[in-house]
Amino acid sequence: MQIALRRAADRERDRLVDRDPGQWGVDAAGLTLPVNETVSIDSDHAGRITRARRQDIFDLLKGRGKLGTEAHHAIRRLQDDIAILHRAVSGGADYSPRVDRSRSSETFTDMRHRASSRVEAVLGLSGPASARLLGALCEADAALGPPMEWRSLVRRDTGETLPDAQAAVLRGACENLAGAYAIIDRGRARASKLPVDI
Repeated sequence: MQIALRRAADRERDRLVDRDPGQWGVDAAGLTLPVNETVSIDSDHAGRITRARRQDIFDLLKGRGKLGTEAHHAIRRLQDDIAILHRAVSGGADYSPRVDRSRSSETFTDMRHRASSRVEAVLGLSGPASARLLGALCEADAALGPPMEWRSLVRRDTGETLPDAQAAVLRGACENLAGAYAIIDRGRARASKLPVDI
């Protein structure tokens, strides 16, 4: 009888936790498994896990000092734009911050067109080999769910089989992307300084 009462109490507690978003969280025991060694964890002052994020190859290269801050920022900009391209229109409220609380005249399609233009422009400036490699890595991450193992993508796109050389090829592609974003940003800065005829 005690076992049955304890199981009923456990089921009731689990049911209440499932309904209360304040009780949701990350499975701390699961994060200690070897498969989760690349997960970065942030905790609050009480030791509860507040954020868990799986590191991708770009985080790992940056953490090892093999990828510069500008290149890392550039790849994140590209991933953000590719994610906009693949985001589906969803129902519900828009929780993006607005100062005036007015309705945005911008449609979902407009955002996707602008993201597509940005992706096309930056990959066009980064060179065909870099564009193909970074496009394959980012598309696998944003569009197809779990990414392919990055080394097999580098091997497929470049033919490079040596592990150190694969990392160097990827680092070079990220540096080319950072240079392409620098060119685009300089062009925007110059365009904003030009006098406008009214």
